[in-house]
Amino acid sequence: MLEKRYMPEVELDRGGAEPLHLQLSRRITEDIFRNRPRPGRSVVSERQLAEALMLNRGTVHRAYEQLMNDGILQQPEGRKTICIAPHALDKVIPPFPSIGIILPRQFSVFVSGDTPTPLKYLSGIFDRAAELGYAPMPLLLPQPDVPEEEVRSWLAGVLPRLSAMIHLGSRGFAVDRPLELVLTENFLPQVFISGYAQSEKIASVVCDFDSAFTALTGYLKENGHHRIGVVGEYGDGDRYFDYTYLHRSNRAIETLRRNGMELRDEWIVRIPEHSSPLEPMREMLRNCGSSLPTVFFCSNDSTAERTIRALTELGHRVPEEFSIVGADDTGIAEKASVPLTTLKVPMYAIGRAAVDLALERFYGELEDTRIRKIPSTLVLRSSVVPRPEVHFP
Repeated sequence: MLEKRYMPEVELDRGGAEPLHLQLSRRITEDIFRNRPRPGRSVVSERQLAEALMLNRGTVHRAYEQLMNDGILQQPEGRKTICIAPHALDKVIPPFPSIGIILPRQFSVFVSGDTPTPLKYLSGIFDRAAELGYAPMPLLLPQPDVPEEEVRSWLAGVLPRLSAMIHLGSRGFAVDRPLELVLTENFLPQVFISGYAQSEKIASVVCDFDSAFTALTGYLKENGHHRIGVVGEYGDGDRYFDYTYLHRSNRAIETLRRNGMELRDEWIVRIPEHSSPLEPMREMLRNCGSSLPTVFFCSNDSTAERTIRALTELGHRVPEEFSIVGADDTGIAEKASVPLTTLKVPMYAIGRAAVDLALERFYGELEDTRIRKIPSTLVLRSSVVPRPEVHFP
């Protein structure tokens, strides 16, 4: 089936001082930037556009001539039709092109805290964008109670300045209409970091733990550990984004078992986000008696640190009795009471990859590529030691 000819959607100020042919060429440029028609696609004829906009055909002719001089349109030799030029998108990007970074909170609040996680992601985004000649632009969405027309006006002012958007998380509101409007906007490619959006139009860059789990399994077995427990956090999830860290413990259980580790159901401890595993660990240790794992995998470094504190409070020594493994390799891992062996999430690399994927989708190089995975690595510290010979009462 033949592809329909590209018909630009433009509005003109017929009473303005700017000549209509210049207005028309500028509006067509903006529409090509918005809709990104593929190079080589035929454009409607001068007559068709003149009739659609109720303009003199000569006005459209002059506008098309200007666009061809600018390298946005071309008329291939031997053809009557005008089409989108091969490098049109390079020509229609605004001066000082930017990549929008949708922040869940004010920048000063977002980057403060106990761990440098947000800064690692942002460093990757900022460095890669600068290398490619793009300006990273942190953005705060309007508040959820702002009227929709004001949100749309905000979008109309911001979107033409951007080539792509990268999301670092939602704001935690039960209903966030401004975020919904952004996520359903087809104007620009959008990428979410370390999770998946409900919309299939939003691409994702995530951490792939498979190779790190394989390395961890080999390392544990070399040190005599064949029995492993899991301490995992669970949460309510999010209406707009499915964060990968909430599925990490289930992925660990599946992968560790597949790699030959003994992992019994009674050795799995699940706790609400940010809570202490003290009482669940106490119950598990009491119920299992002497049939216990020698190492625990924790779904993140913070959970691992809280697990160390819980085991210590219960009278056990880490790592002499129980070894501990975390995940993320945040600042907590090195500063923990027992420095953590952990699975590193390559946050800086994920930030860089988010910029690459967003721009590749902008230029139509990988429009069907929705997910890009960056491999994790195993970081060894002192929280894992050779298997203890401990007899529990």
